[in-house]
Amino acid sequence: MRWSSAVLVALLLAVACPAQQGSLTTSFAGGNGCSGNLFDVVATVDVTVCSFDVHVDPVPVSFNVYAVTGGGSWNQPGVVSTPAAWTLLATVAVTGAGVGTPTPLNLNLGYQIPAGVTQGFAIELVNTGPVVWYTNGGSYGNPLVNNADIAILEGGGLCNTTTGQFTPNAPRNWNGTIYYELGLNPTCVGGPAIPYQTNNSVSSLDVNGVIGTAFTSAASNACVGEIVNMNSSGTGNYEIGVAFAPTVAGGIGTTAGAQVVNLNIGDPSFFFLNGGSIGLLIPHPGTFAMPLTTPNVLTASGQQMVTDAGHPDGFQLSQAPELTVTVGSGSTPVTLQDDNFVQMMLPGPPLCGTTVDFYGTTYTDFFVESNGGVTFQMGSGDFTATASEWQSQMPRLGISADLEPNNYGTVTVTNNGAAGIGNWITVAYSNVTEWGTAGMGVTSFNVELHGPNGHEIGGFMTDGTWGATPVVGGITLGAGGTHPMLVSFDVLFGMGLQANANTTDSVIDENTAGMLANTNGWTSVQFPSFDGSAYLVQ
Repeated sequence: MRWSSAVLVALLLAVACPAQQGSLTTSFAGGNGCSGNLFDVVATVDVTVCSFDVHVDPVPVSFNVYAVTGGGSWNQPGVVSTPAAWTLLATVAVTGAGVGTPTPLNLNLGYQIPAGVTQGFAIELVNTGPVVWYTNGGSYGNPLVNNADIAILEGGGLCNTTTGQFTPNAPRNWNGTIYYELGLNPTCVGGPAIPYQTNNSVSSLDVNGVIGTAFTSAASNACVGEIVNMNSSGTGNYEIGVAFAPTVAGGIGTTAGAQVVNLNIGDPSFFFLNGGSIGLLIPHPGTFAMPLTTPNVLTASGQQMVTDAGHPDGFQLSQAPELTVTVGSGSTPVTLQDDNFVQMMLPGPPLCGTTVDFYGTTYTDFFVESNGGVTFQMGSGDFTATASEWQSQMPRLGISADLEPNNYGTVTVTNNGAAGIGNWITVAYSNVTEWGTAGMGVTSFNVELHGPNGHEIGGFMTDGTWGATPVVGGITLGAGGTHPMLVSFDVLFGMGLQANANTTDSVIDENTAGMLANTNGWTSVQFPSFDGSAYLVQ
């Protein structure tokens, strides 16, 4: 079967109509949490609720989704404590995406809210343990967010799991997104209701095995020079469209089969992989993997169409994988929970770095800790800071204290390219604070790996309000190292290059009663040999 490119595009457009769908997000700011939320949705026009994104810890969880039976606010007298006042819409198992990131529930509720109706919802964990994150509110029923179609009101937090009997603990603002269609529809298929097409047994396409969902894109990243694989499977005649452009969430929707064209077919770079200007629909071999080189910085996406006489559209679409290729230069924010750590991989995206030499060992990864500094071999969520831990645990570099970057300040990792010795990586702690002080003890510093001065603790400052939390800083090989007497960076400020006897020696400053001493104004400690054998305090 031979169709020209123009005919293929016309076919997609002929069976498609703009998606009559919408969404509204409160926030993913967090700050507090327990097991779920109560909240009201007020419809300005007729809408059909399709699904929700929630804010939950990065572990497997199950949710119950309830609606107030027959409509009305959850805050009406007697509703929260009466099981008969609630209808269980769905129970769904998902894996949480973690703090600051939406977790799609991937539902198709088809729950109708007529114009002018206030509808109460409850979304709660089936079992306690993981944390559902929300944000402190002002008063039940206050306006929270709205658009032209719906409004979401301030609600309550939940800390119980008794079916249909809820006890709001305080005004708490639900963190999440509601997805809906315009109109009162029995199911969410009229627009389409989903932002992204998904793979199926007839048509499947991915890059490096990345699989999206109806509410999350199949986006992946690669470094310049990396080889990636495009994997395809199909059971009919096929064609793959490609564009050097991002995918389009909630793009063109097919009328008959409610599929989504997420590929930007209007982009000037759009072409068909098999036919170019001729455009051949050829029999799919069943499965194939195509290696792709990534010589340049780019964003590309593709989507596969496979003929299927049994489908209402006459064909089936795959998901639309999106690939972003980068050199790794630039900054990557790091989301850290309290007493937590994140592993950073150097060879792959987003850093696209090379390696780090630390005390003579070459590492391709490191761990960024919420309580300050970079560790190797393993991470730690320990909120204590003692010199003995630095001498007996994993290798590390930085300044450790009981910090609160989950609520105050930012942590950012940057690949600076070859400006230093090799690939220069900076881990920047900016305006982080002492835990439990409601934002006091503001402190900033950088951990620089292979920077122009070698490894370095740079840009150190604190606002002078630090309390009694103990602090330790410096460099150490940990349990595998040797450990001279502790030092004072404040005393050594401006005294020139210091030398130790061994390349395995640590350099550690400790204050068990508070912040490291800094009456002389030191801002950096440099380790030009990538270990503790030499250092300079400036």
